[in-house]
Amino acid sequence: MIPPGQLTGAVLAGGQSRRMGRDKATLLMDGQPLWQRQVRLLRSLGANPVAVVRRPSQAALGLPSDIPLWQDTVANIGPLAGLHAALAAARTDWLAVVATDMPALDGSWFNWLGKSCSTGCGAIARRNDGIFEPLAAIYPQAAMGEVESRLAGPDHSLQSLARWLVAQQRLVAVPLPAANAGQVVSWNTPADAGLTAAD
Repeated sequence: MIPPGQLTGAVLAGGQSRRMGRDKATLLMDGQPLWQRQVRLLRSLGANPVAVVRRPSQAALGLPSDIPLWQDTVANIGPLAGLHAALAAARTDWLAVVATDMPALDGSWFNWLGKSCSTGCGAIARRNDGIFEPLAAIYPQAAMGEVESRLAGPDHSLQSLARWLVAQQRLVAVPLPAANAGQVVSWNTPADAGLTAAD
């Protein structure tokens, strides 16, 4: 379990949104931008602070003063850069990470993962096919060394990182029930978000 005051939240909103054709962080669900929805989710868990992580070249989201903006320091390596930026800025023992484009997630997901966390060890869901869910996970600050090492290397895969962290007992792999798999479905195309060409 995670003690009170030891959880930071980070909404990863630095993707290029090529298939969507627009910035996914600004898409609306129930009248609310996805980035804002995810911030509220992480705050509901007691995470403090909760920040949004973006690429330096991305447009500002107009974040209020109580939501920090953290930026990738390494370009063109995908979400590993966002995870690195968040771990570098976090001052707590654990970091809850959520992708901006997973609108079906709710607090029960992170409460479920949090039960498997312990000192120096976070938690990540693993599907029946062995695939991890690294963009809806709780990382320990102890993962920072390996994340930094991978920034300079050729392997920027979060799947590879998750496997290594599990093997090193820095993450617990929690089996994902098939009934809960829908919580981590991403909005990748306009159709996923219920948009048409005219929207």
